[in-house]
Amino acid sequence: MDIIQIEIKNKTAIAILKGMEKALMIRLLKKNKSTASDMTVFKGVFSQEKALELADQIETSRNEWNERTI
Repeated sequence: MDIIQIEIKNKTAIAILKGMEKALMIRLLKKNKSTASDMTVFKGVFSQEKALELADQIETSRNEWNERTI
């Protein structure tokens, strides 16, 4: 079987897909779209010390970029 990703444009399309699922032609897999905007999924990925170190590096990089004279 192949897995494809689609974007649902309206309620009619989802109704058609649900009908196909009911007829055992397809299986709908739900995927949450909110992960890009929901930063809580990244909570605990870095230790607090590492996060502060990375924030300092970013701030230093931004300052160096702003000091450039081109």
